[in-house]
Amino acid sequence: MSASHRTPRALTRPRLAVVAATVALAAVACSSGGRHSTGASNTSSTSSTHATAKATTTTATTTASAPVPHSAPTGKAAFLGPVRQVPVDGIRIGYRQFGSGPDLVMVMGDTGTMSDWTVDLLSRLGRHYHVTIFDNRGVGYTSDDTSVPDTIPLMADDTIGLIKALGLRHPALLGWSMGGEIGLTVAALHPGAISALVSSGGDLGGSEAINTPAAVAKELNSPKTTGPQLMNLLFPADATAARAAYIEQLGLLPPEKVGDETLLRQYQAGQAYESFEGTWDKLPDSTIPMLITNGSLDRITPPGNASIITHRAKHATRVMFPAAGHAMLVQDAGRFVSLVTRFTKASGVE
Repeated sequence: MSASHRTPRALTRPRLAVVAATVALAAVACSSGGRHSTGASNTSSTSSTHATAKATTTTATTTASAPVPHSAPTGKAAFLGPVRQVPVDGIRIGYRQFGSGPDLVMVMGDTGTMSDWTVDLLSRLGRHYHVTIFDNRGVGYTSDDTSVPDTIPLMADDTIGLIKALGLRHPALLGWSMGGEIGLTVAALHPGAISALVSSGGDLGGSEAINTPAAVAKELNSPKTTGPQLMNLLFPADATAARAAYIEQLGLLPPEKVGDETLLRQYQAGQAYESFEGTWDKLPDSTIPMLITNGSLDRITPPGNASIITHRAKHATRVMFPAAGHAMLVQDAGRFVSLVTRFTKASGVE
């Protein structure tokens, strides 16, 4: 699809943190009157949380750092342990580690925090992997350097910096939404740093990406859009159990803040990715095994992007979730985790 026929990315970046915050507020207030903000707005957003699995001794040599006070969760999320921070290229990245097995680094989507992974998904993954989750720059527990523009390639560099700082050796990488785009950029520009990639609900940027339909983009960006309407964008109408489970898990961790400046900077990062051809250009050179997943009913990232990615990459496998939307990895966590574990094992990740 040519650029002239595409919806401008500036109007289409989903705000995962805002979605989570709005739905959480709607759930607590039992009201459908919640509001959300997007990149250029003047209201800050707060993200709630999800998670679960067993804490074990790390499998890599990590940089020692003191726990962030009062960051250790209790109850169902206690396995996550406290947030720690490590210096990476002029910023400090906040992260958590849990589980046992091969290393798996998870990259969250646009303005989402590490608290936005669901309890169920993290619990399942922690049974198979030593998992690292973290906040992208400017989000939650991670600082920022606002003297440089925020971009997808810069966040890919941050991800590589974190991997090196924690002493992880060729971990598998799993990214959702914009996190999938960061993962694809890592695979294209830094292929020697990871052993395998799982990208869910992302695209390749540049002129070949298929952006969010105009009507959906308008709904995502409208301050009048309610929590239930946002849930309609993440889940198909008949996925009532998945919706209920998603809402139930919100708030299990203390919320993390995403300020106005970060909203704007990631909004601008999305704009820049629309004209960035580096991921598209370099992806065919990558020998990294890739699993590309997408919900067939995804209203935010059109499913055609998964085909574009797999045709461009030499070592990519595409798997569609036929009755799922943008939150397919949450909606069908059991199938998703089974798929991921089979893929990484077949790829020699250990």
